[in-house]
Amino acid sequence: MRIYNFNILTLLAVPFFLSCNDSLIDDYISTLEGNTSGKGEKEPVEVLATYDWPTEEGQAKISTHYEVYVTLEGEEEKPLEVLQSDPIVNNIQTDGTPGEDPQAAKTKLRTFSFVNVSYDETNGKSLTFRVVSKDGYTNPELAPKSYGINAENSGNSVVFTVDKANRYIAVNFDSPENKVKYNENYEWIKDMLMIFVDPAETVKPNPATQNVVYYSDEVSDAELSAADVIYFKPGYYNLKNNPTGNMINSEGGLTLTSNQQLYLAGGAFVEGHILRRNYGDTNQRFYGRGILSGRQYTWMPGASEEDGRLKELVTGGVNTVFSGIMIMESPNHGIVSRNDCTFENVKMLGWHANNDGFRPGNNSTITNCFLRACDDFFYNYSLNVSDCVLWPAWNGSIMTNGWAGIDIGGSHVENIDIIYPEWFSLLNNKGLLMSQNDYSYNPPAGARTTTFKNIRFEGKIPGFVNLKPNSNGVGQLTNESELGWMGDVLFEDIFINAHQEGSKNIIRGAENAVKDVANSTWWVRDITFRNVMIGDVKLTNENKDNWFTIDSKTTQNIVFE
Repeated sequence: MRIYNFNILTLLAVPFFLSCNDSLIDDYISTLEGNTSGKGEKEPVEVLATYDWPTEEGQAKISTHYEVYVTLEGEEEKPLEVLQSDPIVNNIQTDGTPGEDPQAAKTKLRTFSFVNVSYDETNGKSLTFRVVSKDGYTNPELAPKSYGINAENSGNSVVFTVDKANRYIAVNFDSPENKVKYNENYEWIKDMLMIFVDPAETVKPNPATQNVVYYSDEVSDAELSAADVIYFKPGYYNLKNNPTGNMINSEGGLTLTSNQQLYLAGGAFVEGHILRRNYGDTNQRFYGRGILSGRQYTWMPGASEEDGRLKELVTGGVNTVFSGIMIMESPNHGIVSRNDCTFENVKMLGWHANNDGFRPGNNSTITNCFLRACDDFFYNYSLNVSDCVLWPAWNGSIMTNGWAGIDIGGSHVENIDIIYPEWFSLLNNKGLLMSQNDYSYNPPAGARTTTFKNIRFEGKIPGFVNLKPNSNGVGQLTNESELGWMGDVLFEDIFINAHQEGSKNIIRGAENAVKDVANSTWWVRDITFRNVMIGDVKLTNENKDNWFTIDSKTTQNIVFE
């Protein structure tokens, strides 16, 4: 039952409403609930929204390393709740014995702190943040530099002002005590800190026009199944502790079907994972400002994907919208969905060596997101990726062209800041673009050129191009008609802060790709580099050998402009 406080104007309007249809009445009632339209789910916005998280033992953890304060222009400074994720390195090997990630020893020394706010930049009032290192770290710096934010440093603190939303700001206290040394060439930040400035939240569930079910331990399986929106209010939830049967399984997997929505309010901290009911599910929405964590699940490398514990943290259908939420600490990949999906203002944190980022299908859009993945960020499924901040951990690429013969390609990646990359070598799967393709691979027929434009690297890298056949071994083809090729890629306006001396980018195909067929070359071809800067040096055909190893026998039309 909904109860409203009616004023005299409302009472005078009663005769009018008695003559109206239900939709008009719903539109009016929705304004009483804070929505501007019963149909549109739009809400009035706060200039600054901050969040209180559940922080009792075993719930969200307050940062032990940083304090962050915020001041909305013209108002008093107030403290923010800074959360912390501790490293997760344990796994279970294929023989059932416990193990650890390959870089566990160094990863255990690290932490990731973060704070979320939502901000309406159209109001004209700026936000000023003050960050304090509890450990006494000094020499703070901000990334990405493309934001053009000026900072005032004072010992173990830094103050800076922002006047725009969609800002994902790393605060790095660049003192020796805040570094983990990997080798003589690379150091990693020990205690990481991100400040997420999301845009104001304008779309929320509308009880006037939707069947909104507020999750609790008492809610029934039937109620969840019938919901248009499953709503998690601020608080702590562990879905594994409350299986309902069909909707929430014994491993804490919440299953949604077509047209269902999941809303995590700011301040909601949920442990569990999200499944789709059917492969053909459509029009789902995962949104809010809350957090979904998979920290209770153990990574099982090499085990069967049929085990519910090993699924991606979130699985969605076709035309699914992911907006505003944070996902973290997955035991496997991050978000996997089908075609025509939208990702906006999603934050992702991974620790494990197979923590891929977002893997939607063809024609999906990813914009204004932050990812710290520890494997491949994206697969080259004709994506549109723009205006993101990416922090690569030690494993994986920004874009993978695949690990087999599946014909994928045609993505457009633009205006990306890649901060503090942790790659210590290219090996088999690092780089801005990496391929691990079989000899049957082709770029999709009719696809546009895969394009990387306005990409900025802040930090030293061993390379950014890693194009070759599958380094795990590729069997010869038995039929020449199956022979493919790899290429049709443009790199334009790429800015690399520093390139490791002696490490080279790789471009090579393969000879003898078809058994018993002479001149059966799997070519890597039609790759263009346009205005690629390494430090203050432009990459040209004359100096390319300083940074590239290009196999002339298996490559064609590699162009430097």
